[in-house]
Amino acid sequence: MKQEYKKIAEVAVLAGRIMLESQAESYRIEDTVERILKTSQCQTTEVFANTTGLFVTLDDPSIEPITIVRRIKHRGTHLRKIHHVNNISRQLTKGEISLEEARVRLEKVDVSEYTLFHFDLAVFFLVVSFAVLLGGSIWDIAVSGLAALLVIFGYWLQGKLAMNALMTGTVSTFFLGSIMPFVLLGVPQPHNLDIIIISALMPLFPGTAFTNGIRDTLKGDYVSGLAKIAEALVIAVSLGLGVALGLFVSNGVLSL
Repeated sequence: MKQEYKKIAEVAVLAGRIMLESQAESYRIEDTVERILKTSQCQTTEVFANTTGLFVTLDDPSIEPITIVRRIKHRGTHLRKIHHVNNISRQLTKGEISLEEARVRLEKVDVSEYTLFHFDLAVFFLVVSFAVLLGGSIWDIAVSGLAALLVIFGYWLQGKLAMNALMTGTVSTFFLGSIMPFVLLGVPQPHNLDIIIISALMPLFPGTAFTNGIRDTLKGDYVSGLAKIAEALVIAVSLGLGVALGLFVSNGVLSL
């Protein structure tokens, strides 16, 4: 019997971890995990989720307490994963699927649906699309493709050197600010450096983290909400710092 309770707790933790790593709101994670835990019919089902950790407890007079803690080190925006986990948890609680089937489905969701090439391609077209949206000239749109490659290079460095979000944002935007002015020296008019840099910043901007931080705070999850807002602000500062340093270096060299 204890093994069955432990399996329920492990499935609940797996669902919560996937949602946390996908930038879901804390209240949504706690609701989903608690729904899964309640299928055990235990007297006590507790879950606490914040930005960097997940804590789950299952207890009943007939068993020894089961507590599982998961440290969350990597986060990214994966709304599709959140949607799938929500659906699986609802199907499980309604009895439409078994616990084992839910575990298998969650493990499939946990595996990224997109390859690194797909991710890089999405970043490239996102940057170019923003250059079009902001009213850039044909040269702005063309050069924004090169800016997108610099952003992709920043992501590659993050994986290669295990850099945190602060360093990734600073390094990526430093490359943008220091290299783009030199590229535009060989580009005919009209062109706009501001449009190119702003377009390249869009994939790096922590919009989801900031929005979810506000939503968690309004829901009363102050620890998680403030942590997400702080994370978003740190990344935003790193983006501004990197661009400022890059432009300072490039302007200094060009003024010689």
